[in-house]
Amino acid sequence: MAKTKYIKLTDEERENLTLGYEKGERNFSRRCHSILLSNSGKKVMEIKSILEMKTTTSIRTWFRAWKKEGIEALKNKPKPGRTRKLDINNEEHVQVVKRTVKAVVEKGEDFHAKIEKELSIKVSSRTLRRFLKNLNIDGNV
Repeated sequence: MAKTKYIKLTDEERENLTLGYEKGERNFSRRCHSILLSNSGKKVMEIKSILEMKTTTSIRTWFRAWKKEGIEALKNKPKPGRTRKLDINNEEHVQVVKRTVKAVVEKGEDFHAKIEKELSIKVSSRTLRRFLKNLNIDGNV
C-alpha cells in the first residue's frame, strides 16, 4: 500500500489558497479547497467525499499541477471559441438592451437597428432573441 502524502504549504501559500477558496470562481475554489484539505491532513478519499466527487482522478491531477506550477495551475483556463457578441454577464450589454426595449415600446423604434447602433456591433435576430430570453424579456424582435 502506498504511503499517504499530504501537501505541505507555507503561510503565504495557505493565505493565497484560502483567498482563492473563499473568493474564486467555482471550479478554482474547489481546486484551492482540495489543496487546503490535503494540507490539513485529509486523505484523497476523504477529500473526494467532502467535495462530493465520483473519482479521485481530478483531485490527483490538481495535486500534480499544484506541485508543478503552484496556484497558477489551479486557475480556470480560457474557454475555446469565439467570445459572445452579447454577453449576459456584461453589465453594459444588459443596460443597453433594457433601455432599448423601453424605447422601442414607448416610441416604436426599430429594436434591432438601435441595439447594433448603441453597441457598435452586428448581431443576428436569433442572437437578440436568445439574449432577451436569458434576460426574461419577450424575444419578438
